[in-house]
Amino acid sequence: MENNDDLLLKTIGTPKEYSDGVYLVYIELYQTNNTLSKIISKHAKITTELEFGYICEVNMQEIPEIARSLALKNHAIYQIVRLAKVTTN
Repeated sequence: MENNDDLLLKTIGTPKEYSDGVYLVYIELYQTNNTLSKIISKHAKITTELEFGYICEVNMQEIPEIARSLALKNHAIYQIVRLAKVTTN
């Protein structure tokens, strides 16, 4: 029988996950604008725009790519939070 930690790990994923699973992720920035959404949209599907960030659907391995792409254009990232697994792949 699995304990609660095992179940939690299956639903939040790990950096070693290379599946096609999609996660809901919150990306908090200093502002939202067309430039930032274009950068993020290269790696993820933006589902919601908030005052200081975006909620996106994204593959686990694209999360660091979002951070890298924003950093290369000198955009501050305040946090990236993986919220929940959307697909079961």
